[in-house]
Amino acid sequence: MITDLVLTNEFKEKVKAFKEDFYRKYNNISKEETPQVDGTGRKIIDKRPDGYDYIIEAYMRDCLDRHFPGWSWEMGGAPQFLGNEWVFVWGTLTIVDEHLMAFGLNPPVRKFSGTSGVRVKFKHGAEHNPLTVIDIGNDVASANSKALKIAINRLTHIGDDVYGKRIEEEGAGSLEEVIMATGDATMFGQWVQSKRIAWSEVFKILGVSNANEITGFKEAIEKIKQAKELKL
Repeated sequence: MITDLVLTNEFKEKVKAFKEDFYRKYNNISKEETPQVDGTGRKIIDKRPDGYDYIIEAYMRDCLDRHFPGWSWEMGGAPQFLGNEWVFVWGTLTIVDEHLMAFGLNPPVRKFSGTSGVRVKFKHGAEHNPLTVIDIGNDVASANSKALKIAINRLTHIGDDVYGKRIEEEGAGSLEEVIMATGDATMFGQWVQSKRIAWSEVFKILGVSNANEITGFKEAIEKIKQAKELKL
């Protein structure tokens, strides 16, 4: 529910302050470093079978309690099944964000719906049917956990460092400017590709036989630009 708003100068100042404080809060959360382990040595960051990192649900819930006490997770309905093989779960995460009071929002809540699915586990070597399912409750719980973590990250920025959602502001600029500031070899390769220059031509301009011999990327970019008459 939104209360009646009057666009006074005082209200406009509140909105301006809201925008600045809102961005600062969530940007600070995004910049938090997720610890590798907790006080008992239990892993907080672990690897999935496909090699990607993930954060355990317990830690993300703890972060919610710390930053947004009073949060809730409401299931969107009964789990859905795709044949016998997959189970899908979805729900809505609601957090209390006092910043929204500047807009007259009552209650001051923000929401995000997350969804996820997992493959149902069957007894090894058995035909896939309801009688050979190992533990459907565990499969549903796993899907629910993944859906919740997706909602947490997207709504609050918790875990941005692990899930690759963080935006680095310092040193940001054009790809060329970042390469010159960081000397990043991968970015240099991206820059070469973006200019549609053959690597054989790059090597010839720089007087090297392979990419490993390129040491100063700032100087390399300047030489290539001069040779190809590229504009800034």
